[in-house]
Amino acid sequence: MSDRFLVFGHRGSPRRFPENSVASFEEALRADADGFETDLRLLSDNTAVLFHDDEWREAEIETLAADWIPQVGYELARVSDLAKFAGRGTMVLEVKRAKWEDVLLSEIAGLTNIIVASFDHTLIAELARRGVAFPLGVTVFGRLVNTAEYVKGLGATWLFPQFCYVDRELVDSLHADGIRIAPWTPNRERDWQRLRDAGCDGIITDYPAEAVEWRKSVHTF
Repeated sequence: MSDRFLVFGHRGSPRRFPENSVASFEEALRADADGFETDLRLLSDNTAVLFHDDEWREAEIETLAADWIPQVGYELARVSDLAKFAGRGTMVLEVKRAKWEDVLLSEIAGLTNIIVASFDHTLIAELARRGVAFPLGVTVFGRLVNTAEYVKGLGATWLFPQFCYVDRELVDSLHADGIRIAPWTPNRERDWQRLRDAGCDGIITDYPAEAVEWRKSVHTF
């Protein structure tokens, strides 16, 4: 669906800087990636942060408050920090859980060139019901039955599957319904090549700099 095979940094450039950090995002963009993916969570005091894991030392992340942030050991980014990247690339915002849609929409208001995705498909359905202006994506591990029909039914136009489960048949069925696909996390050249050959629109990888150089070498623009 696109002449350009997109490269997104998975949580930025996590092999070079702490994942989901401002430095990690900057590194992915410095390497000429088309953008990056990051994880959004809401703490108990309504502080919205960029953090992947469900727990911190056996405490559920959503039960913690902003005074926990210094304990992380690096400069944990907040959702508000994404404003500095607006217009510099596509940001795939993976919201880890539903039930904070009002705060989420307030936090990301004004951001451009974003895709909001989630493993929690109830969140995607709710955002679609609200008629949001930005594209929505469905994140999955494994294969779904009638994938294109399911994704379209949620109101999404992107699918972000684990890369091992992607083949040409899946890609073609999605494209037939106007749905784009960028698998996560292929990290080897042979996987990037296979996914490009299958017709994927791009990838989300831990090695954005290397993937950009590979893309140049195979003359994919």
